[in-house]
Amino acid sequence: MELTGFLAVLAAFLPIVYGAPTTAASSLHPEILAAMKRDLGLDAEQAHVRVARELKATEVIDELRTLAGNSFGGAWLVDGELNVAVTKESLTSEVAAAGAKALVVSVPLSKLEEAKNAIDNLDIEQTLGKRSDEAASGIAAYYVDVAANKLVLEALADSIAQAAELANKVGLTESEYEVRTVENLPTTFATIRGGDAYLINLGGRCSVGFSVTTGFVSAGHCGTVGATASTTAGATIGTFAGSVFPGNGDYSFIRGSTGNTYTGRINNYNGGTLPVSGSTAAATGASICRSGSTTGVFCGTVRSLGATVSYAQGRVTGLTQTSVCAEPGDSGGSFYSGAQAQGVTSGGSGNCNSGGTTYFQPVNEILSAYGLTLVRG
Repeated sequence: MELTGFLAVLAAFLPIVYGAPTTAASSLHPEILAAMKRDLGLDAEQAHVRVARELKATEVIDELRTLAGNSFGGAWLVDGELNVAVTKESLTSEVAAAGAKALVVSVPLSKLEEAKNAIDNLDIEQTLGKRSDEAASGIAAYYVDVAANKLVLEALADSIAQAAELANKVGLTESEYEVRTVENLPTTFATIRGGDAYLINLGGRCSVGFSVTTGFVSAGHCGTVGATASTTAGATIGTFAGSVFPGNGDYSFIRGSTGNTYTGRINNYNGGTLPVSGSTAAATGASICRSGSTTGVFCGTVRSLGATVSYAQGRVTGLTQTSVCAEPGDSGGSFYSGAQAQGVTSGGSGNCNSGGTTYFQPVNEILSAYGLTLVRG
């Protein structure tokens, strides 16, 4: 299908994407609305419209990326409005006609993604000439910032030069990457400070992510294969049947014990529950919320997709970076956009008093990896 031909099809989407909310999006749970009002400054009508736009914008982004091919520069949302970047001026009129703001950039998204993947395949310590007994490389995370049209590397102050060296190593010029200084390396949230959903081997605690028909999913750093999951009262509820961490994810599947009931709801840690109706992935810039046992419900926005994070235990690829805060005890908990499941809390930095950055493992990758079916409520 030609891009111009796609516009006729897209016209059917525009009233939803840029107009009134859909029926599905206009039924947001009151707890979600309250959190979005507190953290994003949105009233009920604004929240409904924004979630509807974001949900449909995901489809539009996928179509435009396919049709623009190597000229696609990325797409992101700003307060619910869609921005689409292309490397060819000739495509801007079609993008604008689709209802999105068109921008011309110099670097194709594919080049930045390839550079990021190339770093994933490097042994960073060896590449930078570090000894095995030294601390972590000082590279906190790296990801493609589509709005900046650059590969961003976050590093401690004394590792700025090393971060630039990595970018140069994979063939990027100074105009194609940016090194940003961070004060701390990210950590996982496995150390629990409050009440939680389940215990691992009657010791450490983590949060349930989402129910599946045969158990539930959570963070991989919470437990290894064979570990037992139990309630805080000590009753066994399942066994870790799969766990990935570090490496190409931070996720686990806990196969439930006989007799358990798993519902498509999220504990709001305030005496109620929130519904899960699907798992459509949110775009960069979309609003997103997190529910965890230590801090409850907090909201923010998606900052980047496919980020690689350097934890003390090793690098983890494929995480989503957000502006939502989290604290120890929130690990494995639910990330969601509206009623759409997004992922399970992995780790980050900061806290919910001063703010912070948190990463989550996308839930669709977990479902695909283990052939699981999400329970909907």
